Amino acid sequence: MGRLLGGAVALHLLVAAPGGAEPAAPAARRAILLKLKPLDEGTVRSALDLALAMLASPDCPGIYTEFRRPDGRTPRDELERMGIGPEEFLESLVFTDGSREAVCRKGRAVMTATPDRALIYVCPSFARFHLGSPRRAAAVVLHESLHALGLGENPPSSDDITRRVERSCWKLAK
Repeated sequence: MGRLLGGAVALHLLVAAPGGAEPAAPAARRAILLKLKPLDEGTVRSALDLALAMLASPDCPGIYTEFRRPDGRTPRDELERMGIGPEEFLESLVFTDGSREAVCRKGRAVMTATPDRALIYVCPSFARFHLGSPRRAAAVVLHESLHALGLGENPPSSDDITRRVERSCWKLAK
């Protein structure tokens, strides 16, 4: 299913206008929120919207070149291979219930992802985390997008990834 979801990033549907006119522009993509409780849906969408706003700052998109995947390429290289930018990639992700994920059950994360998969697991603690710190929750969305683009962990540590995202995207991290 992971590679199928990754392949969905490149899928675009064009709707032909009536009368043989030019095809209409595709509708703006929205991330898929799958099997989430209503509160989780709202907080994930809010964090995703804030992460998209952060990407509009001059330094934030640099997070996609700051890290190296195990194959030596950067997450930005993967975006270029797919022919999309970070904003479009964020909106191509699938967010789903992570309550069965071990890292969520142990309370070690608020979201988790497997490298090279466009599937992000939302832990039950995410809504509370987001309500306490919306900007940090947005940084976690960006962090997980790096994993979805193939970035592994340890090294760099999870905390290091999040700190570097915060430093680049909202300048308040130390």
